[in-house]
Amino acid sequence: MWAIAVPLIVLITVVGPVWVVFHYITVWKRMKAEQRPQSPEQTAREKEAVAGLKQRAKRLETRVETLERLLDAEVAEWRNRI
Repeated sequence: MWAIAVPLIVLITVVGPVWVVFHYITVWKRMKAEQRPQSPEQTAREKEAVAGLKQRAKRLETRVETLERLLDAEVAEWRNRI
C-alpha cells in the first residue's frame, strides 16, 4: 500500500500545484496577447490582403460564369450530367 501512497502524495503535493501554476501562466499570456492592440501598419496590411482576396474571388467568379456560358452554348445538357 505504501508503494502506491507515497508516489501519489508526492504527485499531489509537488507536481499538481506546479502544473496548475504553469497552466494558468500560459492562459494569462494567451489572454494578454489577444488583448494587445494591433499596430496601424498591421491593420493596413490586413485590409490590403482582404481587398486583394475579394478582387481575386470576383475574378474567379467571372471565370466560372464565362465557362458556364460557354458550356451552355456548346453542350446544352452538361448540367444534367453532373
